[in-house]
Amino acid sequence: MNGRRCVSAVGIAVASLMATGCASIINGSHQDLTVTSQPAALCVSINGEPYGATPVVASLERNKTYVVEVQKDHYLPYQQTVVPVMNGMVWGNLIFGGLIGMVVDSGTGAGYEHSTSIINAYFPTRVEEETHRTKAVCLIAPAVLAERERAAQIKIVKADVQTGYQDPRGH
Repeated sequence: MNGRRCVSAVGIAVASLMATGCASIINGSHQDLTVTSQPAALCVSINGEPYGATPVVASLERNKTYVVEVQKDHYLPYQQTVVPVMNGMVWGNLIFGGLIGMVVDSGTGAGYEHSTSIINAYFPTRVEEETHRTKAVCLIAPAVLAERERAAQIKIVKADVQTGYQDPRGH
């Protein structure tokens, strides 16, 4: 009887591993993209959505193309396209995950990685003389703010779980 349970447990473990892709397990479906600039505190937008002032770290889906734009008054905007490229982890599915793993990795986007994970916008040359007008304010889209707040809360909860911290107020 114990032999059958052991074989069943091993079978379930192997089946669960085959039901997920290697890249899905290791990478997840999002990747951080860091945007910096010289000089700092410049306005960043990704696919037209404002993300605030540099430096920016944006968690983006791995299987999508993004156009990152950094702007500064009196300078030409800096633009770079970030494209998804096939991740080498996908080939691990040939050994461990099989066809199901490849489908999972492709479907979740985990089988891709961004063509770059760091963008540094450098503004060496002015295009017009400075005038005495007010400086532009970098906006942040409400959806971006909500996502950042949610991610920060998740990090706090994970840190509390790892350290065993319990809020004395009962929260």
